[in-house]
Amino acid sequence: MSQTELTLIPCTSDANSGSVVPVTPKITLYTAAPSQNAVRPELALLEKGISFDKIQVDLFGGEHKQPAYGEITPRRQVPTLVYGEGDEAITLYESVAIIQFIDDMCPEPPLMPPVSEPAKRAKALMRLAEFQQKLDPKNIFGSVVFRKQTREQLGERVDALLEELPRWDAYVGNGPFLCGEQFTLADIAVFPLLMHFEAIGYDYSKHTPSLFAYMNQCKMRPSVVQSGWIENFLAFAREREPGQVLAG
Repeated sequence: MSQTELTLIPCTSDANSGSVVPVTPKITLYTAAPSQNAVRPELALLEKGISFDKIQVDLFGGEHKQPAYGEITPRRQVPTLVYGEGDEAITLYESVAIIQFIDDMCPEPPLMPPVSEPAKRAKALMRLAEFQQKLDPKNIFGSVVFRKQTREQLGERVDALLEELPRWDAYVGNGPFLCGEQFTLADIAVFPLLMHFEAIGYDYSKHTPSLFAYMNQCKMRPSVVQSGWIENFLAFAREREPGQVLAG
């Protein structure tokens, strides 16, 4: 596993002295450059300005199957986040759970509307749940890229996805984000997945113009740019020449 340490501005600073105040224990993120799941915690950390160690795990080389990685995370998957060190360390290994934990442990700047704004918070919570229960299960990227399945073979799965995406177009509306003006955990969850569909031919500008504008907003987001994820993901996709099963 290769390691790159990122030095970022912590969440808070001492307003009187201007000195940096440590606000979090050591954070280590185990990731894989092109993974849409693994980029979510990185985006949350970058949004917060939290310093963390970023360790790349070679999934295609089977590094996650080695005993050493199994000692870090029982699911042997990325992303895995280790919060703290030694006996006090907390390990999390589901992307949505990780980003929620990050927002709880370092609440500024917030990535969810406050409970004092229940309508906005309810919307963000619903979008997160809908992502997990309705949108993510319709992801066909793996079937296209790794199994080389065609549109004909995917059949109803493509139809279900094409029926689902206009719903998210309506959610964005005038946006610019899923829940209005605030960039939230829902955006961190959903945007990387939407990139999957673009890579296999979905034309947002033609079919879902609000999502098209939304995608452009997310692509320009400083945390997204700093992560370098889009370049890594697109290079990964181009190398595998996926069928454009969502084109048309």
